[in-house]
Amino acid sequence: MKRINSLGRGKILIILNKVPFFKDFTPAEREKIIDKEATFYIANVDEYIIEQNTLDTAFYILLNGTARVTLEGVDNSLATMGPGDFFGEIAFILNTPRTSNVIANDLCILLKVDRRLLGALNAEIREKFKDQIISKLAGMIAAKNIKKSENT
Repeated sequence: MKRINSLGRGKILIILNKVPFFKDFTPAEREKIIDKEATFYIANVDEYIIEQNTLDTAFYILLNGTARVTLEGVDNSLATMGPGDFFGEIAFILNTPRTSNVIANDLCILLKVDRRLLGALNAEIREKFKDQIISKLAGMIAAKNIKKSENT
């Protein structure tokens, strides 16, 4: 992946305004995220965004494009991610190796979220990031419980 340095502030705000992850953020909060030296990356087609078993404690929010989730030794993809989806949160929270691969299906623009960025933001904005993560993890648990009850 390559860090994007040339994307203008206005374009970044337009992108963030369209991404579902940021729907509960005010325009001023979105601007603060950009102002706190947020880092944006671009991934080309078939480029690994995250590699299974590597160490990295950032998670990424997909702003544009799609990506697939895979596991080593498994031929088909487990999921397809689109704008507003995020991944890498398990390694971010638990400080453990990556549990899967995430590979760009097409040109992707991503926001890297790490402890440095979150530490630079105020408590209200950090809470909104946390709320998004909790909501996703709760949804994953609920889906597993439904699947488990259907199989019994």
